[in-house]
Amino acid sequence: MEINNVKIEISEEMQKALAEIVRCDIDDLSVKLSKVASAATQEYVKMIIGEKIFTRGSDIREYRLYLLIINYFDGIIPDESTISTLFQTTNSESKSLLRSTLAKYHFLLKQPINETIIKILSRIKPKGDESFYVIKNIPINMIDEMNKIVSEIDGSHDQIRKQRGTLQGYEIPKATYDELMKFLGVTK
Repeated sequence: MEINNVKIEISEEMQKALAEIVRCDIDDLSVKLSKVASAATQEYVKMIIGEKIFTRGSDIREYRLYLLIINYFDGIIPDESTISTLFQTTNSESKSLLRSTLAKYHFLLKQPINETIIKILSRIKPKGDESFYVIKNIPINMIDEMNKIVSEIDGSHDQIRKQRGTLQGYEIPKATYDELMKFLGVTK
């Protein structure tokens, strides 16, 4: 079902603030907000028909993040700082929200998780005979998801681990990278 013609009064100042928060041009703001509206409408429809009635605030936030992943982020798992910007939370609160959302909706988010991992791993440009690759600025929850897959493959591969002396660097052994790509159906 398609719902059109939703009108909302947003001042020019608020438009500028929103565009900055969602990292887009003011001209693209209506497209971004339409995606948020789609997620919000789904939430209300599920509530009205009695499918999703929450009593705890954390359940509502997890469901909202799930809907935003599907509708707003187009099936890609956002990083903690993006979640913090949208939910007005600290980085550690966002990390916890993402972790609990991934756990609660793991089956429904399996494809978005895999797509996000493919996107992360595709940024790696292997050079020569390296024994491991370095990936940076990856949500720790996605590192955990990759390590979970690695352990499910056969358990013989080394896990992805934090790179010493960095805040956001992780080392992924070449063999682990190759197995993850193979498992996810990505050919080189």
